[in-house]
Amino acid sequence: MTHFRMRPVIVAAALVGLIATLMLGNWQRHKAERRTVLQERIVLALQDAPEVLSGRVSDPARLIWHRIRAEGIWEPRAVVYLDNRPNLGRAGFYVLMPLRLADGSVLVVNRGWLPRDPMERTRIAPYQTPPGPVVVEGLVLADEDRFLELAPAGELKTGTIWENFDYAAFARASGFAPLACIVREDSAATDGLLRSWPDRGNVFEKQIERNRGYAFQWYAMSAAILALSLFYGFRNARSARSTQP
Repeated sequence: MTHFRMRPVIVAAALVGLIATLMLGNWQRHKAERRTVLQERIVLALQDAPEVLSGRVSDPARLIWHRIRAEGIWEPRAVVYLDNRPNLGRAGFYVLMPLRLADGSVLVVNRGWLPRDPMERTRIAPYQTPPGPVVVEGLVLADEDRFLELAPAGELKTGTIWENFDYAAFARASGFAPLACIVREDSAATDGLLRSWPDRGNVFEKQIERNRGYAFQWYAMSAAILALSLFYGFRNARSARSTQP
C-alpha cells in the first residue's frame, strides 16, 4: 500500500501557502460581493425621484449615491477649478462652486466641465453663473476622484486651479463650512458648461470584474499548491517504497 509522505517543513510551507491563498481569494470574493450589493443600491437610487432638500441636512452621508434637488444661491467668489479632468479626449477643468441654501448650509456643486486653453493653461473659458435663487438637481458623491499630487499643494485659494478637492482646505479658503458631499449637477446645461457625466449605473462594474478575477487567481493557486503537494507526497512515498529491500 502506498502512503503519503512529505518532509514536515514542506508540509508546513504548503499549509501556509494554502491558507494564505484561500484567505486572499475569500477577501477578493467578499469585496466583489460588497461592491455588487452597493452597485444594486446605486441603480435603485438612480431610479428614484430626486430628494428635495427642504431643511437642514444632519447626515450628509445618507445622501451619497442619491439624486437630490436643492434651491439656493450661487457663491461664485468661492469657485474652485479641478485640474486634469479630461472629457471626450480633451483636457479641462471641473467647476466646483458652493450653493448656499435657505437654511444657511452650503453644498459644493460640480457644475460641469470646461476645456483647457491650449495656449494658456491657467486661462478659464467663460461660463455663466445666474444670480438669485436657482434650483439644482444632481447626483451626490462623497468626493471627486483624487489624483496623485507630485508636490505639496501649499495654501490653496478660491478662484484658482486645484489638483484635488479638500473639504478642510476649502473651508479655510472660502470661509464656508460645506456639507461633506459633492453634487454632480445634471440639470440642463445652458450656462456654457458641459455635463456629460459617466454612467453611474455601472460605476463598480470594472472593480467587481477585477475582484472576481483576482479571487479566481488566488483560488487557482490554492488548488495548484494542494495538487502539487499531493503529487509530490505520493511520489515520495512510492520512491521510498521502491528503495526498500
